[in-house]
Amino acid sequence: MIRTVPRYGVRHVPGSTDAALEALRCGRGVQEPKIAMFEKRCAEYCGVSHAVSAPYGRMAFYYILKAFEFPAGSEIIFPALTFWVVPEIARMCGLKPVFVDIDAYTFNIDPGLIEAAITPRTVAIVPTHLYGLPCDMDPITDIACKHGLAVIEDCAHALGATYHGVKTGGFGEAAFFSFQMLKGLNTYGGGMATTNNAELADRIRLLASAEPWPTEAEVRKRLLFGELQRGLISPQGFTFSLFGIFYVASFFGNHDLTRFLWERIRPLAPLPANYRRRFSNAQAILGLKGLGALEDMNRTCRANARRLSEGLRATPSILPPADVPDTVPVYYQYCIRTSDPATLSRRAIRKGIDIEIMHVDICNTLPLFADSSRPCPAAESTTDTLQLPVYSRLASDDVDRVLRTVQEAAKDLPPLWRSANCTFMPKMS
Repeated sequence: MIRTVPRYGVRHVPGSTDAALEALRCGRGVQEPKIAMFEKRCAEYCGVSHAVSAPYGRMAFYYILKAFEFPAGSEIIFPALTFWVVPEIARMCGLKPVFVDIDAYTFNIDPGLIEAAITPRTVAIVPTHLYGLPCDMDPITDIACKHGLAVIEDCAHALGATYHGVKTGGFGEAAFFSFQMLKGLNTYGGGMATTNNAELADRIRLLASAEPWPTEAEVRKRLLFGELQRGLISPQGFTFSLFGIFYVASFFGNHDLTRFLWERIRPLAPLPANYRRRFSNAQAILGLKGLGALEDMNRTCRANARRLSEGLRATPSILPPADVPDTVPVYYQYCIRTSDPATLSRRAIRKGIDIEIMHVDICNTLPLFADSSRPCPAAESTTDTLQLPVYSRLASDDVDRVLRTVQEAAKDLPPLWRSANCTFMPKMS
């Protein structure tokens, strides 16, 4: 049987799920002090004063927007390349998303384009630290200060990443994090809002505490379903589940069938009922265990990413992720640009290496945001991207195998800057 390398690796601290389930068994799985402890530790880790837990990262953003009490119709600036749910949360709060193009090399919002998007109705900028690489925050905060705008950091991909030595979440008036299963800190769902503003924190906490508590059965189901998913996307689980389907499908066109599993893009008003459940004590137990291992896991991801970048720099058909001075990324995803992503990913899956296609959304092109549509050519060019496995659970031999497979699959592909997809000149090392 071929040894496969799946695209995802769920972060998990041994024994943490057992501890969470034991708390449930003893009647301490829902409302208990570990929640407050986890919030305190998150605030300390991020270097901020206040942290408030939430059912999802998107709900943490929702509470932040509500706490700011922006006037209806106010405009909020987002990068064109981000997860559709984030600007949709703003839209369903009665605010208007305004999309700004990205830097073609970092995939993050281009600070040089922000001021042109500011109007008298603009109230905030939401920089997304995409794929775990911090945005260029100095010019963003300077622009915000100049125009009297709030900065709300989207740190869903970037827990532990730093910019000029400061962790993400420490630059704006507020920030939000996601603890969904595939994120840097996994509590099988959940999120966190952070801020240094005590009054804002009080308003956020008031909103979060108004949500109903989940039942013990709901918490147990969340944990057990998460464990099942973790098993299915482990190397062994993937080998005997999706790999065979992907392998066969690779001979009939686009083999990446996970698009049928993605959350459907749709209006979120009214908010789904499952969004409105408080973060549980059992999840906080997972979070505390995960925080203790977070730095080691991030360090391993960076080492894996360095190995891939060193090996891929000489491949003309591939541009590795940008190496940005004074930043320490966490590589939630290792995103390359390539001249022929369909061929490369198809060849890789036939060798047992699962490579992911576009992970986020080109939001300015989505019908959901038709009234916010504007050309963003750099974001629209990112259909040539692929995400390679780089997660901390990868063995050293697996990293080398990913590298060899990608090098072999890409060796006869045309140089990136000569491909039909390429709308920019790649930077040469």
